[in-house]
Amino acid sequence: MSDAVPVPKACACLVDAKGGLLVFQHPGDGDMQLPKGTIEAGEAPEDAVRRELLEESGIAFDGPLQPLGTMDRQCEAGVEGNLHRHAQRWHIFLMRSLAPLPERFKHVASGSPEEDGLVFSFRWLTPDAPLDGFSAPYVRAIGKVRSALLAA
Repeated sequence: MSDAVPVPKACACLVDAKGGLLVFQHPGDGDMQLPKGTIEAGEAPEDAVRRELLEESGIAFDGPLQPLGTMDRQCEAGVEGNLHRHAQRWHIFLMRSLAPLPERFKHVASGSPEEDGLVFSFRWLTPDAPLDGFSAPYVRAIGKVRSALLAA
């Protein structure tokens, strides 16, 4: 990691009643991802994670958040709409939904100039599914989620 202050990110790990984790395909780079985005100045990570989930998936989650810690990553230029290489610090939250949600759905992203208007295709990742199509930071975050679910 560089000496630069990492850009704070909030990562939403929404799990449904069947233990599936909400994931989506990002049309900009084709990778599978978790809902995540920048924590705005003065915004608490807990507020940011709820806002990011809503902007990227259309799901308004008002239930309890289970913090899963932070994770540092170096984001390369050209990845996830970023123009410059920079350090990130992800604040990862587990969210458990008992509300019925569709198996697959699409949502038009809002809130971020890089993603505004992009159509994200969502599905639920089963607890034992392979993590093909996810970049290393998402594999690490999903590992945290799976460990927390096994410990519960």
